[in-house]
Amino acid sequence: MKKVLILLIGIGFLGAILIGPQGFAQSYLEEVRACQYLEQGKIDEAIRLLDRKLKRYPRNFDCHLYLGLAYYLKGDFEKAKSTISKVEQEIKEMGAAPAAITADQTYADVDRVGGMAGTVFTKGRRGILKFSLGMLYKKEGNFKEAKKRFEEAQKYKYPEVEASKQLMVVKCRLKDYKGAKKELEKLQKAGEKSDELSFFEGYISFYTKNEAKALESFANVADSMLAAKQNLAAVFYNKGDYQKALDLYLEILEENPKDVESLKNSGRAYYHLGQAEKGQAQFDIIGLKMKVEKYSPKKVPLVLVDLYTDVQFVFMCDAKN
Repeated sequence: MKKVLILLIGIGFLGAILIGPQGFAQSYLEEVRACQYLEQGKIDEAIRLLDRKLKRYPRNFDCHLYLGLAYYLKGDFEKAKSTISKVEQEIKEMGAAPAAITADQTYADVDRVGGMAGTVFTKGRRGILKFSLGMLYKKEGNFKEAKKRFEEAQKYKYPEVEASKQLMVVKCRLKDYKGAKKELEKLQKAGEKSDELSFFEGYISFYTKNEAKALESFANVADSMLAAKQNLAAVFYNKGDYQKALDLYLEILEENPKDVESLKNSGRAYYHLGQAEKGQAQFDIIGLKMKVEKYSPKKVPLVLVDLYTDVQFVFMCDAKN
């Protein structure tokens, strides 16, 4: 019996050497495989794997994080928010506890910590934790909390381009236009170019008193983006160039005859051009129960559209510290 026991121990030791601590850790950390499933769009497979692991280790916060992300990808934002917020709170309360397990540690290390505390969280994944929470707060319209999480995501080295796009949006929502401009400049420095970025360049330029740049940026994408053409018209309106503004609003209405913003502002432009009856007719179309002369300010706000609602998460599957 003693010889058999020694033989079994020897076989186990040999297996550990052959597989190595990296192989043991990777095979044990199902959350890594679940993360890879999320990258591949295999959401249900990831959920099954995570649920199975959490039955054994209910305080494995990496697993809870990826489970929350799976809910996000399935469109269950309430459940995603509840799950990921709990991870954030638990990690905060852990403080200096020995919580970071890396893929380089041995099976025995992971098993020991899992058995004693049930706590596993790789610090390198804090970026995706904060970024995903930022997205969830943004969806709720809680832009102050979203801003805080996106800034923390940057601090934890989450890919800056993605975080800067979202920060730019929420800072515009919070009317922090100087802050939004800083994020815009980061994106431009990183070589980002898109119609969406041109739209935000126009929007931010207008509210940071660079009217000429606002006109240029909106004009570049006005033909392909309704909101950009609306804002181009609004900038002309705010300059007092009511005829150019009206021409643009009427162009929009040819293709979008029920566009409320363009009907309202075209009515205002008509009024400032001395054609109050035509202006009132535009108001009447949208059922606006106000006299055009009493509801035609010299300045109108620009349209702000969130053009970065769909994101491709960087899941941090290989984060090791």
